[in-house]
Amino acid sequence: MSSTPVLLDLEGHYQQIVNSAIDYAIVTADLSGRITSWSSGARRVLGWSAEEMLGQTVHHFFTPEDIASGHVEREMNVALRDGRASDERWHVRKGGERFWASGEIMPLKTAAGQAIGYVKIMRDCTEQKRADGEMLRLTESLRASEARLQLALDVGGMGVWEANLRTGDTIWWPGMKRIHGLRLSAPPLPPDAYHDLIHPDDRAHYKKVTDAAMARYAAYRVEYRIVWADGSIHWVEAKGKPVLDTDGRPMMLTGVCLDVTLRKRVEDDLKFLAEASAELAHLSDYQTTLDTIARQAVPAFADWCTVDMLEEDGSLKQLAMAHRDPAKMRLVKELNLRFPPDPKSLTGPWSVLRSGRSVYVREVTREMLESTGTDEEHLAALRSLGLRSYLAVPLLARGKVLGVLSFATAESRRTYTEDDHAMAEDLARRAGTAIENANLLLAMRESDKAKDVFLATLAHELRNPLAPIWNGLTIIRRSPGESARVLQVADIIERQVGQLSRLVEDLLDVSRIGAGKIELKKELTSLKHIIGSAVEISRPHIEAAAHKLSITFTDESTDVNADPGRMAQVFSNILNNAAKYTPRGGNIDVIVEAQPEQLVVRVRDNGTGIAPEMLSKVFGLFTQITQPAERRQGGLGIGLSLVDGLVRMHGGRVEAFSEGLGRGCEFSVHLPRLSRQTLQLQTAPVSRAEAAPGANVRRMLVVDDNVDAATTVAELLAMSGTEVAMVHDGDSAVSRMKEFRPDVVLLDIGLPDINGYEVARRIRNLEGVRQPILIALTGWAQQQDKDLATEAGFDHHWTKPVDPQRLTELSTR
Repeated sequence: MSSTPVLLDLEGHYQQIVNSAIDYAIVTADLSGRITSWSSGARRVLGWSAEEMLGQTVHHFFTPEDIASGHVEREMNVALRDGRASDERWHVRKGGERFWASGEIMPLKTAAGQAIGYVKIMRDCTEQKRADGEMLRLTESLRASEARLQLALDVGGMGVWEANLRTGDTIWWPGMKRIHGLRLSAPPLPPDAYHDLIHPDDRAHYKKVTDAAMARYAAYRVEYRIVWADGSIHWVEAKGKPVLDTDGRPMMLTGVCLDVTLRKRVEDDLKFLAEASAELAHLSDYQTTLDTIARQAVPAFADWCTVDMLEEDGSLKQLAMAHRDPAKMRLVKELNLRFPPDPKSLTGPWSVLRSGRSVYVREVTREMLESTGTDEEHLAALRSLGLRSYLAVPLLARGKVLGVLSFATAESRRTYTEDDHAMAEDLARRAGTAIENANLLLAMRESDKAKDVFLATLAHELRNPLAPIWNGLTIIRRSPGESARVLQVADIIERQVGQLSRLVEDLLDVSRIGAGKIELKKELTSLKHIIGSAVEISRPHIEAAAHKLSITFTDESTDVNADPGRMAQVFSNILNNAAKYTPRGGNIDVIVEAQPEQLVVRVRDNGTGIAPEMLSKVFGLFTQITQPAERRQGGLGIGLSLVDGLVRMHGGRVEAFSEGLGRGCEFSVHLPRLSRQTLQLQTAPVSRAEAAPGANVRRMLVVDDNVDAATTVAELLAMSGTEVAMVHDGDSAVSRMKEFRPDVVLLDIGLPDINGYEVARRIRNLEGVRQPILIALTGWAQQQDKDLATEAGFDHHWTKPVDPQRLTELSTR
């Protein structure tokens, strides 16, 4: 083939056929790519005429990028090598417009098989390309929509289904299988098999709802539980609607299933929380409160619930447990006794008690069980419970950890979430408040009961001395001339009045200690001196019961910085208790021990002992070990409360020990020991006798609204030769001052018109009158009462009843 374009010599009929294919561009070219023929179809498809294209290269109708990349040459080479080359690509028309063409190029050969050129055949496929592109776009859009729909179904826990009522065929979209716990490769379930998935308790309800809907050709909605293959229970809400044929008969059912397990769980949890809170709010009994907490949680929130409370001795005691299976409860109780919770555990109740924070175990693992089990038997028992998830939360009240509330799941296969964790803590806070309220009510009841016992005992103790006083007064009235008998009776009355006075003083001391207003007069003294004084006070009680008393002192120094009188009161109270509650002829031992930082005094007896549950209560106010009707000995039962308060004021402590009723008991008093340096530097203060109210007393004014009290005081003073005047209100006292001019005024505080403090101030402001000695004679004995008396101008403050000997000494000075 020469370099000058030569039109192929074709037969006329062949040329006619080529030109008639107007939808196809048929072009021939030599081996260099120069065009040698151009069909009518080529003009129609590409836009150029034969005159324009003959002798031009085929590159004219290829895109610039194909030309630049060498695609034209590669296509011709492939055709020479393989006999043909097919392609679909963009080409260029005259004027630069691009179009999509599908074509082939083949070599032209001589009869001998020598290649002399090419034939290129193309067809305009732009419209098809556009249609295919639109279809692809629509397909991809549909796929994206389906993906979005499936995502929405998955997120919403929904699954779509369709059932052909005539053929029985069922179509499930993937979400249905996830909702029902089936593998994605599993086939859809036919109606009978689906019925088996439903919880046995819900099958009748499901059938009733769906049958009623089908009978009316109506839509339906039903909620029911399904049981997964692993035994876990899930809630499903199903909505279905029949599709009717042209005759109005149902031919298909379509619908959606929604996993509402979480919603139902939240509803049940909130209902449980509301019911538990309402019930807890009305409980007042401690144990009932704990039992209610555990019972309410099962099975609404947990398969297991336990309540462990911190005891006063620091131990942990399980006081409540709940589970639906009594046999499993017995197993766990036995396990708890044999293998109590490990205080070092990082996940058990002790961990909650130590930190005050919850323990949340989303999934109980095999490693956790193995670390908890103490031996193979314990581990096997733990595994048999099938625990799945665990929560332990602190029971708090006023910032104090009272105990631990624990929840666990097993049979329900429930896995606790953070929301469950928060709800458990909410319940624990409410339970802690309920427990505290129950404790307060219990304490109030015990306090009321103790006060009732105390008041009954007080009445008994007051009647005891009042009876001989009354009897003695009757004897004196009937035997006025028998001086010996009168003196005998007077001794009895004096002893009984002393008993009454001590009774009142003990009550006042307890009140003063509770208010922090008691005054200690500390000095350097020794336990030998103090215990000796206490023994002298208690000796009559000890000897009356024929007890044997032994006292053992340490060889080391027993010096203490203490109020000798108050500490003697402490030990005499303990000794008196030992004497009272030890059978006649018993043993009482006093042992004084010296330890590096403290001195310990132990008082032991072989008496009636103390029950274990009362040991921690013996020092409480109003606490009685026995009821008044059971008591053979006197006393208010406030002595040990007084002992505890006085010892604490000395920086010490007192403890009670007993092995039980009939086993005797021991009271140990611990007091700080003085250092050697303190012993060397400290010296005992010089005691001072109370200053005498006055001397050469001749006239006394008695002011008291209690006529009997004023009369008896006046009589005692007059019997000593003192001139006495008596008035019964404040104004009369002030008026009598100028006329009577007393040397001493004994003045009551609680007067009917103006109080004694105001009377004292008015007396001090009188002019032209010699100021008397003012003595407050009152039943008010607190330190603040003494301070008020001093501020008002009183010289002395005497507390009723005053020893008659003191009055006698006053009148004889």
